[in-house]
Amino acid sequence: MDDARAQLADDGTVRIVAAGHDWFGPARADVADGVVAEVDERDGIAVLRLRAERDLTGLATGEFIRPAVAWRFAPGERDHELPGATAFGYQSCEFALPTFSDTALAQWFLLPHRPAVVWPLWLTIPDTGTLLLAPLGHFHDQVVAVGTGDGPVWGWHGDLDQVDAGFATELAVISGDGPRACLERWANLLPRRQRSRYADVSLRRPTYWTDNGAAYWYRTEPGHDVTGTLEATVADLRDRDVPVDAVQLDSWFYPHETLRPFDTDDWVVPPTGMMRWEPRPDILPDGIAPLRARLGDPPLITHCRHLSAASPYVDEFECWVDGDRAHPKTPALYERLLDQAVAWGVQVFEHDWLVECFFGVRGLREAAGRAHAWQAGIDRAAAARGVTLQWCMATPADFCTAAGLDQVTSIRTSGDHGYIASPEMLWAWFVYTNALARVLGLTPYKDVFISSGEHAEIEALLSVLSTGPVGIGDALGRTDASVVARTCRADGMLVKPDVPVAAVDRAFLQHGVARPEAIVAEATTTHGAGTWHYVLSFNAFRQGEPETSRVLLDDVGVRGDVVAYDWRTGTAEVLGPGDGWDVDLPTAGWDYRVLAPVLPSGVAVIGDTKLFAPAGDMRIADVAATDRGARVTVLGAGERVQLTVWDGGLRTVDVDVPPRGWTVVDV
Repeated sequence: MDDARAQLADDGTVRIVAAGHDWFGPARADVADGVVAEVDERDGIAVLRLRAERDLTGLATGEFIRPAVAWRFAPGERDHELPGATAFGYQSCEFALPTFSDTALAQWFLLPHRPAVVWPLWLTIPDTGTLLLAPLGHFHDQVVAVGTGDGPVWGWHGDLDQVDAGFATELAVISGDGPRACLERWANLLPRRQRSRYADVSLRRPTYWTDNGAAYWYRTEPGHDVTGTLEATVADLRDRDVPVDAVQLDSWFYPHETLRPFDTDDWVVPPTGMMRWEPRPDILPDGIAPLRARLGDPPLITHCRHLSAASPYVDEFECWVDGDRAHPKTPALYERLLDQAVAWGVQVFEHDWLVECFFGVRGLREAAGRAHAWQAGIDRAAAARGVTLQWCMATPADFCTAAGLDQVTSIRTSGDHGYIASPEMLWAWFVYTNALARVLGLTPYKDVFISSGEHAEIEALLSVLSTGPVGIGDALGRTDASVVARTCRADGMLVKPDVPVAAVDRAFLQHGVARPEAIVAEATTTHGAGTWHYVLSFNAFRQGEPETSRVLLDDVGVRGDVVAYDWRTGTAEVLGPGDGWDVDLPTAGWDYRVLAPVLPSGVAVIGDTKLFAPAGDMRIADVAATDRGARVTVLGAGERVQLTVWDGGLRTVDVDVPPRGWTVVDV
């Protein structure tokens, strides 16, 4: 699709035009005295700008979604209807809920306890292209409000009360052939850090978690206290050669304003803030060090949440206070907590409830830049102490800010396992929001899963295809070692794709939870001989009806010949451009194919099909085409690996990897 153009009318209204369509209707500036509204075009992107000419105070309207400084779009005044258009975006709420609307952009499905704010958002016209709206900076200081009863309103959020002279925000209007291309084009304009998929202990080997959805979130094994429960469980995992490394301690280990009791049938997540980041004396009377010692001194991942106004920290550290919530004005409190973390053997600091920090304390929102300073301060403090960070319950603003931070090595991209939504709805949430995380260079975390549960195989598959943590949370003796083994080598090293699994463009035309459409998502591994695609299709339709669909190579961007290996049945077929396969999916049903490129010799190397990611770079370091087939570099350590190869039919090749950790074989 051609580039978006901003057409300025004599009355000051602006229309965004691309492919001959007026996409959002006229946009009109609505600004306070001392603010200038501007329109620009650069590098094929239309840009709306709001800029303060002097220091300003008293801007707040008292309502977050009601900006005093804004551009207001009027889709109802478009020059013409948009044929078959659909709208999609991410709500400003925990885990960036993926949501949809009608063409009028007025009927969004939203979590009612969070603001009616959606960005990035876009419209797609089938067979034409996509137009996306997204900010270019100051992510916490602006909104695209959709709860106005009319069209989207972009501007400085209604709690922003003061800005300095020169403060400016920009909204990019970006065109592309589809949603993923637009998201990538937008993300290329933002600060992003390079980060490894194996950057810390949470990303290298399977981990054991005790958060919401796990067996021991506020629960103990009968006959054991908390320490005895975790000691017995971790010891059992080691005895059965389940290669679990780090152990996560969730919110249960420190006191909140409202204490949640252990071993109750009540499953409400207490929203009250943290009192102290210290072990609860009724749960861990001896502290963290003895617990860790009894676990065998594993690296720890520890949870932190928003602060209660009743916390003694409020008297010790300068804070903003808003009702029952508080938030520190400087990084000093986080520096204290991270010093404690280092002393305890913590290597990953999980900051949860980010959304509550931001929306819970008005002082954090009253002046431009405060939220960014909060998160950048944590990042600097963590870097100085050699600790990495996981973000949880993040909004799109947190996602974009994290993309420019050094220590955030993973970010949760769906709701809690086993909580509120059905499993398939959470899978949909995950792959849709991963499309946002992926372009920003962030590593998603699917959340804990139960390896012995009803949906264990797809939960483990999604976990490893995320490229993020693979976190299990089974009860004592219940872990299915065979499921965990499909995520990693014998030494526990996770075998992942190069990029996180994410919904393809086709999946964004209709939200697969609201409409009877199979959701298709993909991840890839690239070697010298080409790119391997991992293609997952599943049924998340909320009405529980079966779905029949056809997945095309075009859906996942495959243009050449491939061998399509059906991972679940162990069968394969050669497919060429324009080909595909049919899927019949019951409720929560899924289909998984590995697409391996056919090399000039006619050979295709599928990889180690005992793994979910058979060609992942920690098992297959490289595949190079040869005259007669392929040269494959196989990783491992003193183990036998069975490679699956196609050369007119499927066959296997046994490869013994010596203790040095690698070998090369010709197939």
